[in-house]
Amino acid sequence: MKTKGAFAPFAAFSLALTLASAPVWGAQTATPTVSNLPAPGTYALQRIQRVPDAQLLDADDRPTALAVATRGAITALAFFYGHCVDPAGCPVAWSAFEALQKEAASDPLLRDRLRLVFVSLDPAHDTPTVMRLLQKSENAETLPPWRFLTSRSQSDLAPLLASMGQDIGFETDATGRPTGVVNHMLKVFLIDPEGWAREIYTTAFLSPDNLINDARTLAMAHPEASNRNEAR
Repeated sequence: MKTKGAFAPFAAFSLALTLASAPVWGAQTATPTVSNLPAPGTYALQRIQRVPDAQLLDADDRPTALAVATRGAITALAFFYGHCVDPAGCPVAWSAFEALQKEAASDPLLRDRLRLVFVSLDPAHDTPTVMRLLQKSENAETLPPWRFLTSRSQSDLAPLLASMGQDIGFETDATGRPTGVVNHMLKVFLIDPEGWAREIYTTAFLSPDNLINDARTLAMAHPEASNRNEAR
């Protein structure tokens, strides 16, 4: 099993806790290739839906509003869970976010305006301790911030998922016991500083090039955006 990218620190942590399985972040995943994109700023991204101000938990186990993690900046947000092994699921979003973060670090337009957010679909297993490990592995002073959020329970998370149109289901085995697999369609939301989703990507349309291009377009439309201070 490969242990590169974000997988390595999480695998070590999982091993220490003797978890039954480990995520495959960093594994090779197929990412759609996009070419002939329009130049950033030459097109408009329409308002699709308002992002609700849900109450979540940050990586330090502190209550935090989703607005704290999204408002004021250009935000790429995805729902994930730590033990997803679907090659067309969470690892695709992880790979796209790593590419976006790396590209933005050297881009004056995005470096101080972009923020990345992952929200767990599986709070029972993705505790703040797990989120803290993942957040530490994906952040550095030279990179735009990447926040990892969870919640206290599935019931606390449910209203946010319903509002965002993120359907999920928990797989069970023949005896009715949960297998740990969370069935969900991958969705990535690109959110403006005012809290409006301006694009929603599924696996077929999610690529680093597409995401970066749209993020630059939003950054041009919102020169006031900043990832330095989170909204309160």
